[in-house]
Amino acid sequence: MRQPDETVQATIFDTTLRDGELALTQKFTLAQKLQLALMLEAAGVDVIEVGYPGAFRKDRDDLLEVAAQVKQATICGLASSQPEEIEAVAAALKPAERSRINVFTPIRVPSAGAESEAIAAIRQGVSLARRYSGEVEWSAFDATRCPLDVVCRAVETAICSGASIITIPDSMGVARPSEFVALVKSVGDRVPNIDQATLAVHCHNDLGLADENSLAALTVGVRQVECSVNGLGARAGNADLEAIVAAIASQPKFHTGVQAAHLPALSAQVAALAQSLPPKARLEA
Repeated sequence: MRQPDETVQATIFDTTLRDGELALTQKFTLAQKLQLALMLEAAGVDVIEVGYPGAFRKDRDDLLEVAAQVKQATICGLASSQPEEIEAVAAALKPAERSRINVFTPIRVPSAGAESEAIAAIRQGVSLARRYSGEVEWSAFDATRCPLDVVCRAVETAICSGASIITIPDSMGVARPSEFVALVKSVGDRVPNIDQATLAVHCHNDLGLADENSLAALTVGVRQVECSVNGLGARAGNADLEAIVAAIASQPKFHTGVQAAHLPALSAQVAALAQSLPPKARLEA
């Protein structure tokens, strides 16, 4: 039993090497990804998302190399529900000591028929990923613009199919804190098997609320926050790693395993690399 003075650990999932690249006209080189992955590992980041092999062939090689060299952090690759994408991630993760497949499925669909297809895709994709990896995350893409009952059915299906981490993303960065908290809390209250999974969030910063939304979600059961160094990411970016870690450290109920002293150097390195790889125009991101 936890003692009253003990705090709950929030898992820190970094997506600089995957989502962060979407802000750049050129992708990180393999050497740059490996350097940043080792720095993230040294800082105590729990999960490092390295790439999306199904969309970018180079990410397959990057994932394979990082998986071979990073030993402490969990190494993660992104895939849609398509079997070939899941199999590409699984193959690249073979050298990893700790691995995770992150499967995403768009659930904002136009009709009941399309919803049935999405549910079938979740079931198929998560089940396949679970055959390859002991740890499967499922992400409800565009959850904040989707009817709550659809979100809940999708989450329940993903857990039944083997997902042990469920991510509620604000994919388009449209939610305000009160709305986002209400959504996450409703998922926790309404999905009957939610206690079999860890709840996570992945927030974008289009309204400047990614950090605030992520932190607010901790108060309603979220135990993993997805973020990136300097908030680097698609469009306006993601929740900021350093800000999230500092804010969690200031809360009496939570802590992370991240060593904050490592983060300034990491921030400076990512800033230098991002400056050498020109950022995309906002409309292109």
